[in-house]
Amino acid sequence: VINAARAKSWIFVSDAVGRTLFSGQMSMGATKTFTSDTRLDLKVGNAGGVDLEVNGKKLSSIGPNGAVVSVSYGANS
Repeated sequence: VINAARAKSWIFVSDAVGRTLFSGQMSMGATKTFTSDTRLDLKVGNAGGVDLEVNGKKLSSIGPNGAVVSVSYGANS
């Protein structure tokens, strides 16, 4: 689950074979959910503006406001 809770953010999400699942901006307060049996790759612009939840666990911040951050999460993350 990606939640742009604090600020508008640009998000790119792809699966393990490189198929684009989402590419675009999320307005402040918007939430999107993605699923994969293997891995999801995320690139987040304005990393400090989003909250991530992976496999039911809320994660700590992936980066500061304005930062572009790339992360990957597998089915067992």
